Amino acid sequence: MALDRSLPIVCFAGDDYWTANPHSRFHYMQALHRRGHPILWINSIGMNLPRIGGGGFLKRVAGKLDSWRRFFREVAPGFHVLSPVALPLYGHRRAAATSDAWLERQVRWAYRKLGISEPIVFASVPTFAEVILRLPRAGLLYYYSDKYDAYRDLTARAEIQRRDRALFAAADAVFCVSREIHASLLSRRDHVYYLPHAVDAAHFRRALADSSPEPRDLAAIPRPRIGYFGSLGRSIDANAILHAARALPDHQFVLVGKVLADFGELARLPNVHFLGAKPYREIPRYGRGFDVAFMLFLPSEWIYHCSPLKTKEYLSLGLPVISCPIREIELELADVVSVVHEENEFVDAIERELKEDSPQKRSQRRIRVENDSWDARTQQMWDHFVTARRERQQPSNTP
Repeated sequence: MALDRSLPIVCFAGDDYWTANPHSRFHYMQALHRRGHPILWINSIGMNLPRIGGGGFLKRVAGKLDSWRRFFREVAPGFHVLSPVALPLYGHRRAAATSDAWLERQVRWAYRKLGISEPIVFASVPTFAEVILRLPRAGLLYYYSDKYDAYRDLTARAEIQRRDRALFAAADAVFCVSREIHASLLSRRDHVYYLPHAVDAAHFRRALADSSPEPRDLAAIPRPRIGYFGSLGRSIDANAILHAARALPDHQFVLVGKVLADFGELARLPNVHFLGAKPYREIPRYGRGFDVAFMLFLPSEWIYHCSPLKTKEYLSLGLPVISCPIREIELELADVVSVVHEENEFVDAIERELKEDSPQKRSQRRIRVENDSWDARTQQMWDHFVTARRERQQPSNTP
């Protein structure tokens, strides 16, 4: 297949364009759009219904209602966003079939509206499988940004696994963000590729050259600041942060992101600061004000297989980074990230990183990731996809 820069690409996304800060699939769509491809981004309908009474329930519902209100918008010339009105009812066969049919009608409407006939489909979650496999397409990429069947609290795990297997088998090429996900899938079929995260280094580098004052809510917090940016859900190891905040009362723990769980005990400490969700354009200005950055998650199969996008974003700012055990970090970034296994190690690592940090080390961290651009990674993905598609289209010599 030749590279046709006018070929539409439909991204069945794993997040909501309007409410989530950019994940890797967003960066891939932006890079493909810069190359000339029309993009239709289809917002996620979720893996589960939000838990009533759970942390962040009302925020999730409000966000989804706002997304539905926008329904279909052009956000840039040739880049459209569809927010389908549908619910994740995968645990109920008849309800799921009805929801899938209604979802398919909305997607077909968007296809007709945009004159799309046979696009390249970029599937980044298994939930859309029934719709994707019924729609015409010129090719299918399946992108594993996480180990989907290992998400915590899935209410219809068997159905999600079935949809995952269907997309995995149908795809022309499969891409995995971590070596652990890649290793778990490599023996099951051809054209499974390891494609680690990149980083928009220029976006974060601009913050370092920006001479404007710190954001007001951050400037009010004294140093040293031990910081995190990203979603704050049930996967966060709140006890480890609590332990460190109590052990280091003169250090300030700054948490920037949408709060989706109950952190009441942590929030009551005077040296812990929840600053709320910030737009992506502001994230580097907050990150540059950290003295140390961290990622602490509760151990699970999902976390073991993941590859947090924020790792390279932290490094683009030159920050010392402390992480819980994540296999991708241990394999790829152990030279620039401190991995800790227990609460006391986190405390020790904070003190060590503050003491040993230097301008030279900050420069080394930035250099370590500066060539991992989304444009370069997109070219790698496309080259693999074209090769896989061509080989799958060749007639078999088997009698």
